[in-house]
Amino acid sequence: MIPKPESGGEEPGNLAGSDRPRLPRRATVSWCLFDFANSSYTTLIVTLAYALYYRDVVVVASDNRGDQYWGIANFIAMLIVALISPVAGAIADFSGRRKLFLILTTLLTVIATALMYFVQPGDVVFGMLLFVIGTVGFEGGYVFYNAFLPDVSTPKTVGRISGWGWAIGYVGGLLCVWACLPWIRQPLKNAAGQILPAGVAAFQTSFLIVAAFYLVFALPAFYWLREAAPQGAMRGWADYAAAGFRRVWETLSHLREYKETAKFIVASLLFTDGITTVMAFAVIYATTTIGFSNAESVWLVLIMNIVAFPGALGSGYLADWIGARRTLVLTLLLWIAVVVTGFLAASKVMFWVMAAGAALGMGSTQAVGRSFMSQITPPERQSEFFGFYVLSGKFGSMFGPLVFGTISRVTASQRLAVLSLAPFFLLGLGFMLWIDEARALKAASLK
Repeated sequence: MIPKPESGGEEPGNLAGSDRPRLPRRATVSWCLFDFANSSYTTLIVTLAYALYYRDVVVVASDNRGDQYWGIANFIAMLIVALISPVAGAIADFSGRRKLFLILTTLLTVIATALMYFVQPGDVVFGMLLFVIGTVGFEGGYVFYNAFLPDVSTPKTVGRISGWGWAIGYVGGLLCVWACLPWIRQPLKNAAGQILPAGVAAFQTSFLIVAAFYLVFALPAFYWLREAAPQGAMRGWADYAAAGFRRVWETLSHLREYKETAKFIVASLLFTDGITTVMAFAVIYATTTIGFSNAESVWLVLIMNIVAFPGALGSGYLADWIGARRTLVLTLLLWIAVVVTGFLAASKVMFWVMAAGAALGMGSTQAVGRSFMSQITPPERQSEFFGFYVLSGKFGSMFGPLVFGTISRVTASQRLAVLSLAPFFLLGLGFMLWIDEARALKAASLK
């Protein structure tokens, strides 16, 4: 269950200095439940079902061209998100319409996912377009979703609430995989490499299930999350856009006042790139290089989600205990070990060890990173600063999948492609060690 807030009555409350209204416990539950809903997209579309379907069925090629196209699709999606996130966040802050943006981006992803049902073998561009649209909606929505975190937590519980959100998200991913299991267990090709129509139809059906799952469990957040008051009186969308660009420029101009926050944004740019690439290619690597069957790939995703649950939950409490920066440093050391193990993995057993480490790191790094960002961000500019947070992560996420796909095709070695992720985590670790956490918290509280 969701942990009980530490104050009585209506809570959890705001971060110190915020003028956002206190919300009842159901807002916290619905906020976490949204993570439950959207994890269906990352698990089934980004990582498992659509990733395999696009590479093995849509892209009809005997070489690693599918890896390259999948990397290009991720690159385009993240580029778009990187360009729109800061402005969208600033507009949401100024207009007090975060929930409206959250609803619109969710519907964009749900519709694109449902339309994947119509993607046929050889529809390389159409299949890529729908993935880009769905991912832009999914990733862009995190700007507005994350900005609600200070409203559904207190300074003492922000780490654990963020951890609960990620942990419950993995439960959602598990349940969606279970719901799709009868369809995604079917093989897409026979022993001779020929595409099986029954397998194609089954995977297409799973995309409809994901779309329905996402929409249904996102509805409570649409109803129970409460908007902050607008920060200005605007007359139309042109005014909101102008205010958004103006605030983005102001933030860029004064970012030197938040030097520690800027360091974290750069660190996030680096390590999120590596994490995104692992998520995008984990199952593809398992099936192509390690030799996993479709059924084994399903079990891989199920087990990883199970392991990620305590990782996300435990890291939230650990961050509240020893501090978010120290916790993130530990998770990045884990990721470096994961990359090296993945490169050296010569058996399925060794790959399972690597996958368990990746699952722990996947939940913990993202959960703690989100809570740390909320703590070192001025309360009145949460959406705007989270726009930059998303910008950093997604700007970096453009390159990891592209590098992986390119190296995989040029060298015909996915192992070398895995090793190319190590510098992202090493450099991210360096920036995290450079951050003065106490100074970062003080700077945010004074603004």
